[in-house]
Amino acid sequence: MTGGLDGFTTLFLEIGGIVVALWLALWFIARRKHGFGGLAAGRDCQILRQMPLGPRERLVVVRVGARQLVLGIGSASVSLLCELNEPLPAGDADGGPFGDAIRKAVGRWRGG
Repeated sequence: MTGGLDGFTTLFLEIGGIVVALWLALWFIARRKHGFGGLAAGRDCQILRQMPLGPRERLVVVRVGARQLVLGIGSASVSLLCELNEPLPAGDADGGPFGDAIRKAVGRWRGG
């Protein structure tokens, strides 16, 4: 058996090259999916608050630029409910002001 070690080495290098090429392709696809902007791309849109309403439904307040939008998210759709006139205060984790703002927004949406 001449070249047995050389054949094994060649096979090992070929498989290693294929694994590295697949890893690089997956890395490039993941990077492209998240955009080349990196962290700067996520600064324009941010989830500020969310409140579950059911197993698959929730209300979400998002900041897009300087605007704060209230979105209704269901299992099959996302609906814009309203835009908040006053920005929510930062850092309240208990949901008190968030609940008040949602009640005001729903009242305006219903015409009240």
